[in-house]
Amino acid sequence: MKVLIVDDSIVYRSAISQALETVPGIIIAKSVSNGELAVKYLQDNADIDLITLDMEMPVLDGMETIRQVRKFNRHVTIIVFSSFTKKGAERTIKALSIGADDFVEKVEGTGSIEGSISMIRKELVPRIEALQKRSFSREQIENTIKDNISGGVEIENIVMNMSLKPKLICLGCSTGGPEALTSIFKTITENLTIPMVIVQHMPPMFTQKLAEMLDKLSPIEVREAQHGDTIRAGLCLIAPGDYHMEITPELKVKLNQDEKVCFVRPAVDVLFKSISRNFTGQVLSIILTGMGDDGANGCIELKKRGAYQFIQDESSCIVWGMPGAVSRTGINPTTLKLDQFGKLLNLVSKRV
Repeated sequence: MKVLIVDDSIVYRSAISQALETVPGIIIAKSVSNGELAVKYLQDNADIDLITLDMEMPVLDGMETIRQVRKFNRHVTIIVFSSFTKKGAERTIKALSIGADDFVEKVEGTGSIEGSISMIRKELVPRIEALQKRSFSREQIENTIKDNISGGVEIENIVMNMSLKPKLICLGCSTGGPEALTSIFKTITENLTIPMVIVQHMPPMFTQKLAEMLDKLSPIEVREAQHGDTIRAGLCLIAPGDYHMEITPELKVKLNQDEKVCFVRPAVDVLFKSISRNFTGQVLSIILTGMGDDGANGCIELKKRGAYQFIQDESSCIVWGMPGAVSRTGINPTTLKLDQFGKLLNLVSKRV
């Protein structure tokens, strides 16, 4: 796998290069200092598999680099390095919605070059491995979605055959989630008559910015959850970064910083299991694109309560880890393409 490193800091370019050069199968093809040089290099070298991209650069910044690269190259994987600031979080969410595949925290001042290399290797390598294992490239994913709009499973029949109208929608996602959620919320035309709760694996500040972005895309009110919130129709709550979110029997939101589950906090399993324990109405669950297997155990518990369960199909996922894990549980969830989820939510909301 050939990697292009794009960062205006020579120290960070060196650290990324040293972190990756000992990983089997990775070849550092080139390191450049700004997006303009990266775009030119990619135009002449179409065999690059992955780009690590700094967001804050002179000449051509990360955001504009993504836009220009995606005009002529849809297959290359892009992982952005993001600063954990309010501005950094906002830009990263935007980057993920326009074509970046994942992001890694850019920690400044770790104390030593060895510390920086260790941090980069720990955070970056698992993402590279997960993204490179995917069965479909971004270009194939987009072509599949384009070719299959309104195809596949008949959503009308699914909703018509629901014996009970769902009283709660719960959704989990990770890698590729912001882009998938953006696609879904853009197609929601109904002000949901059902509460909705979401876990997206992200750090603090990022979940707030994600909620703010999604809030502008549909009639649904979307915001980051706060401890004590009451779930209600028309409101979508997103678990805040670094906090597990649970639903209490009183239909209140409970936030905590208990131990990580499936190596993450917030965890889909924590939310789904709390819903299984405490929510008495009919539930509809959705697992979208994401790395790892978080959500699988929670879906098993929801199945025992008779939940309607859906997963995103492999051909439209950036990473099929989470939906694939649910598929392997044997609970037989309904598999939908990404473009079908908005229609599902519209029809469920209108169902009497």
